[in-house]
Amino acid sequence: MNQKFIKTWWAYTSILLGVWLIDALNPSTAQQKLQVRVNRWLEVRNPTGEVFYHREQTSQVARSGMRLQGVGDAITTKNQSSTKLALDNGIGFIQVGENTTLNVQQLQTTKSGGRITKLQVTSGQVRLQVRRFTTPESRLEIQTPAGISGVRGTEFGVNVQPNGNMAVATLNGGVATIAQGQSVLVKAGFQNLTIPGQPPSKPVPIRENPYLNIIQLVAQGNQVRIVGSIDPVNILAIAQKTQTTDLNGKFDITLPLPANRKVEAVVVTPLGKKQLYELAVP
Repeated sequence: MNQKFIKTWWAYTSILLGVWLIDALNPSTAQQKLQVRVNRWLEVRNPTGEVFYHREQTSQVARSGMRLQGVGDAITTKNQSSTKLALDNGIGFIQVGENTTLNVQQLQTTKSGGRITKLQVTSGQVRLQVRRFTTPESRLEIQTPAGISGVRGTEFGVNVQPNGNMAVATLNGGVATIAQGQSVLVKAGFQNLTIPGQPPSKPVPIRENPYLNIIQLVAQGNQVRIVGSIDPVNILAIAQKTQTTDLNGKFDITLPLPANRKVEAVVVTPLGKKQLYELAVP
């Protein structure tokens, strides 16, 4: 065995040994490898309308059976479209409403068998039905621009407006809304609102009322001005575009006047109750 071969062999062996030591001594690396070995997913069920599946740099029409498995995998829905996502362990479902974007932030299984699921909703409405977890380490979180809603087993809904406002309404169990270092528990029968940059608001009884109060509806040349209000936890779409409301649910928008002088508006509650309105412009 010549001296050159021996030096090459030792150099190669040293590299492998160094990589092994880094993996062994770096908990985050070990954790990442654990996540790779564990096959976790969210499965698409019954997509209706325009629903799209995104992975890395590709997008395609979503079909039943497709799985969101990696960080960044996403589902988007368009107007009058929806789908359901089934959790891999059979513990529950996530109903994704129209005009919604949901993506995977983390799918992890701990050494003790706990399952950690972190999802991000940047806009739109989702409703979750999740059975109580049996493993203490298990948790499910919905992250939004305003904060986090975390559960261990419950039924609740989340609305996210274009400005990042997050509304949570709880039917069963309890949901912790977390923002600005503060946590507020939203118990069954209550709802609250979280504004980006502010702590969660105090919970109030669920109203579940998709009312639309029109204060002003006036044609201005080839445009129409619409002023009104909704429950601030609800989402408002006018002319198929999601609108932003203030802390009190008020809005003031101007848009092109349709030829038939009719404007369609839709109000959706955090739990998914929807009301359609047809506004006739005088």
